[in-house]
Parts: sequence; structure tokens; C-alpha cells
Amino acid sequence: MFNKKILAAGVAAILVSACGGSDDAPLKSTFVDAAVSGAAYGTATQSGTTATDGGFSYRPGESVTFAVGGVRLPAVAVPGGVVTPIDMGADGTATDPATLNIARFIQALDSDNNPDNGIVINAARVAPGATTPANWSAANPGALLAAGVTVPTEGQALTHLAKSVAAAKGLPQGKLVGRYGVSQAGVAEIVAYHEGSKSSFHISDVAATAPATGRALTVQRMSLANLSATALASPTTASNLTIDGTKDVAADVNDAGFTAGGIQSLDIAGNLMAVAVSGTPKTVQGVIAFYSIATNGSLTYLKKVPVGVLPDSVAFSPDGSAVVVANEAELSDTFGTDGIDPEGSISIVRVVNGVPADTAIQLGFTDFNVGGNRATELPSGVRIGRPGASVAQDLEPEFVSISPDSRTAFITLQENNAIAVVDLASARISRIFALGFKDHGLARNAFAPSDRATVLNPPELITLPNVMGIYMPDTAASFTVGGKTYIVTANEGDDRNDFLTNFGALSGSLEETRRLSALTLDPVAFPNAASIQQASVAGRLTVFATTSTGRFGDTDNDGDYDKVYALGGRSYSIIDAATGQLVYESGSDVERYVYGELANDANKDTLFADGAISGRFDNKGPEPEALTVGQIGNDFYAFIGLERSSSILVMKVTNPAKPEFVQYIRSTTNFANGDISPEGMKFVPAAKSPNAKPLLIVGYGDVSGTVAVYQFD
Repeated sequence: MFNKKILAAGVAAILVSACGGSDDAPLKSTFVDAAVSGAAYGTATQSGTTATDGGFSYRPGESVTFAVGGVRLPAVAVPGGVVTPIDMGADGTATDPATLNIARFIQALDSDNNPDNGIVINAARVAPGATTPANWSAANPGALLAAGVTVPTEGQALTHLAKSVAAAKGLPQGKLVGRYGVSQAGVAEIVAYHEGSKSSFHISDVAATAPATGRALTVQRMSLANLSATALASPTTASNLTIDGTKDVAADVNDAGFTAGGIQSLDIAGNLMAVAVSGTPKTVQGVIAFYSIATNGSLTYLKKVPVGVLPDSVAFSPDGSAVVVANEAELSDTFGTDGIDPEGSISIVRVVNGVPADTAIQLGFTDFNVGGNRATELPSGVRIGRPGASVAQDLEPEFVSISPDSRTAFITLQENNAIAVVDLASARISRIFALGFKDHGLARNAFAPSDRATVLNPPELITLPNVMGIYMPDTAASFTVGGKTYIVTANEGDDRNDFLTNFGALSGSLEETRRLSALTLDPVAFPNAASIQQASVAGRLTVFATTSTGRFGDTDNDGDYDKVYALGGRSYSIIDAATGQLVYESGSDVERYVYGELANDANKDTLFADGAISGRFDNKGPEPEALTVGQIGNDFYAFIGLERSSSILVMKVTNPAKPEFVQYIRSTTNFANGDISPEGMKFVPAAKSPNAKPLLIVGYGDVSGTVAVYQFD
């Protein structure tokens, strides 16, 4: 269990400014990492040293200033129960530069170098003559410490600080209470939950007459009726869930006019299940297969409804009145020789009294083509990638999220770095908004772009002016708080090189990405080009080289690159759904949490050496991919699945402009055991849960083929 003393950091002496009256009875507060033993403190009326539990006295309205030797920490108005370095930073977040520098300084003073068991201040670790930094945001903690004292990395300090604060605030923590494990890729990529039968469903290629592609063609059910509330004894090997039924979807939908290519997605509302099935080949029209679900969880096939090409995501509106489908319509795997590139689309199937319509409403993007009657509505920031493609061909709907009021659907257009907004009542695409770019030249957006850096465990996060991240979110989720609706996105990044198998004569125009070292950089925009193009810096970073109009980043059309665009944001974003404006973007937080957590692991060298970690620095980093939002009590939480680090980042998002860290979850100890590569998530609120506790069901289908169930207390 995390002691929360980290911050307390205490510190030794303290001066304070305050406005409390001396007639008020003293109150007690604590430094969040409670065992900050013997730290001196002072307020306007109180002084002393912190108790063994980190406690100190103050009067209402007072501020406290901590100091060790000649180094003082910023004064803090005592908020009540706890005081943390977060209170000392400029923006009130754990990742504020001042907060991190203070936390690093405090943790370095711990006498046994193990802040997890409490921080005992060793004043001898402060450098002789050290004084208070003029600006903690720009401070060098190492310069304040005596020779030989080890300073935690930003990631290590952040990880400990964030966990300590979350525990001190009593934020809900997840524990692994259920797992189905077969260790087979292709199982359980997408998950859903049925309240009536207390069952979890997932797509699978097990026990199906799968085509040569090995695509999933069955839906499997697991009963959660007897789900334990006790954490599994072995998070990496235990398996207490079993398959209670398998439905061969291909057998239901195949006929003379249609051959199933694979199940892409599924969702459930009430007792109705919708399953998105692609055709064979993938460039033909797909279908939605509908099933009724009995109280024992058995499935009865009802009908199939034709939709667009390659239906990649399906979602019911919260009120169950509509099914919305994102038809990705990828170009043919062998486009270089066959030239097939179908148009992306969105389908809506109305549901009345639990009965789905026989036909779908099809929404296309042809009106946004050049010369189309809505062409001027397409923002210039929407990326059209393939030379010669129309807008309708290039837009590839990826994932569907629907607003809590069931009025609006938000569909990510991943390859295009945009979101399409659909008014469900009128069945109309109301707008498309571009998501913009991330400036890796800013300190808060520092990242690890090299798998060949001198130090990889952990890597140094660096800034690179004129290197931009292109968010390209995969999944998204929406929630409403304070009367406003927000969209949360997992900014994975993607390109089309991953599935194209035959470029043919079009090789140069279809291969969208290059290594940064292969590009000719503008000498003004990149005066240090020779340096950053070294493999040890950023030369191996995968970047977009082309777009439909030529070089992607050649802003003045002189043949070189003035800006460079890396795939993905290595982050999550929160967007105002009404305006499309960015409310919050996590900067380098995801990488800091991932690398900091790994750096604190006893097995860190092995973990960082794994190709899933260091091997992805030059690509898309941890790759935020899976995402959902759920409500626990009065608060909203975002669950962000990080594909490459096989972990889940839990953030409290009740205040969308200032998310709070809640938990970092990883069951695998070596990227070979446990749960690897989260792909799909389903949050189950306590009111619908089989054990009356909030649950998170996670499908790890791409690698381990496991399903994990986390209970939040």
C-alpha cells in the first residue's frame, strides 16, 4: 500500500504568511505522504515538526511554508485535510513543472531512498549553501542536493506523487476480480455487457469456420453472476471465468449474396445485441447482425441489416432507439494493383420497441468532395492522405460514441485527424471538425522519439521545435457534466502502410510514412537538422511524409520540410462537444506515467528492453487506444487503455479542464504473462453490476486473448 508522504516533503523549516486569528483553535492537517517524519513547519501562529503520521497544526485561514536548510518551498494556503506539492504548483496538477521539481527534491531527501514506506527527511542531503530557487518551474533539483544524492526522474517522482495523492483523497481503486485467459490472439478484442443475464460477451475466432485471414467470426459469452469481490491471488496467471456459450455469427449471416469476413465490433442495449460484420473481401458492403438475448444469456438470431463497407464500430444510443455504425471503408489491401478504394460512411438503424428496422439510413461524405455542396464546410485541417482520392474515399470513420442524451453521435475519422458529428434526430452529418496538431517543441509536450538513445531505461523526454504530433484518435467516449457534453479521445495515431500489402506501381505515392532521417529538412526551421536526424536523437522517428497534395509539412512548397508530423499524440484529449475546442490535452503525461512506473519496477531493465516499450519510442510510444468513461458516485472517470505498455490509466475527469490521476493498472510483469495489449473496454455502473460494484471489463484481444474484470472500490 502506498504511504502518502511523498510530498510532504517536507521539509524542515517553515515560514508562513497567514491571516488566521489567534483565537481560533488549532486544526490538524497532514502532508499527503503521511510518514514524513520530523519535517519542520511553521504558520503565522504555529510551528514545530511533523508527527510520525505527517501531521502538523494550523489555524483556519493560515498558510504554511516548508523549508529544508536554506531551501524554502512555496507558501501554501492550508486547504484542510492534506497538503501536497500539487498545492505548491502553478496549475494545481501533478504534472506542473514546479510540482514535479518540488516532488523530486523532497523524495531525494528520503533517508532510505524508498518513499513508498514514508519519507524521513535527511537534511544532510541538502547541498551546503543551497538557497531557494527563484522559479521552481525552472529549478534543477540536483543542484540543491549534496554530492552523491540520487534525484528521482520526473516520471518516478510523478508516479509516486500521483499514487500518494489519489490514496490520500480516497479515490476509487481497481482490483482484478475476474479473468478469462486462453493466451490466444484474436480472442476478446471487443467486449460488451448484458445486465439481464449478468453476462460479458466478446468477439472471438475460436470455434468458427474462420477464413484464411483468421478474422473473428463468433461471439462468446461468460457469466459474471458469481463474480467474486475478492482480488485474484495471482494477477498474472489466475483464470476464474469460463466460456458459457459460443455463437457462430458467420453461420447466421452467410448466404448466396454475402460471406462474412470478420466481426469488427458489438454492442448491447436492453435485450438486443448488434454485431458489426465485414464482408469478403473487406471492400464490399458489410452487415449488422441482430440478436435477442435471453435471461440465461443465450442468443437468438433475428436479422441482418446491410450497412456500409467495413463496419468497424457499432454503438447503441443510450436510450436504445438507434444503432450507429462507423463504416471505415479502407482501401483494398492490394490497392496498388486493383485500385479499389470505397467511400467511408455512417449508418443509422432505427430501433422501435426493441425491434430494429430492416434497412439502415446511409450517410455519406460526397457532399464534402471538391465541388460538392458542402465542400466549404470541410475544415482545412482535415487530413486527406491519398493522392487522387476524393474526400468521401479518404474519410475513414473509425469509432462511434453517442452523447448521454442520445441526440448526437461522434465518429472519429482517425486517418483524417477529425471527428464527424451526427444529429441523430435528422440523420444528418451536422459538422466535421479537425483536431489540430500537438507542438513537441513545448516543454509540456516533451516526448521520447528514439529507440536508439543512449539511455532507454527510462528514456529522456525531449522537445523538438517544428515537430508536431497529429492526434488521430482511435476510440472516443462522451460524458456530460455541469450541463455540458465533452468528448474524450485516445490519441493513438495511424497510417495505411500497416495493411497495404502490394503497392505496385504506386509505391511512392501510397507509402505515407518515412523515418525522419530520410527527409530533407528546411535549414531555417531545423538549424540542428544534422543532430536531430541522428538515430540516437530522433532520426528513426516515424513521420508522415506525404499527403494528397504533396509533401506533408512543406509549407512553402520549396521541396524541403518546414514542419514534421509524427503519428499520434501519445496522449488523451478532452474536447468541448458543442464547439470542437480542445479543453485539455495530456501533453507528456502518458509517457511520464508509463516510464515512471516502469522505472520504479524492480524488473525495470527487462521491461524497458522489451520491444513493446523501447521498440516503440520511435513509432507512437505507449499508443493510447482503448477508452471508456464511467460514473462512480458523483464523479466521472476516464479509463485509457495503452496498447504497447499493456496498461490502463485511470483519470478523474469531473473537472474536464483539470483531470486527476487515480490509478495506473498493469497485470503483466514481463510482457509475456498476464494481460497484454488492451483493445476494448466496457464500464458497468454499480446499479447494473452483477456484484453491485462498478466494474471495468477489458478485452486484450490483440496479443494475450484475455478478458479482465476490474472492480472499483
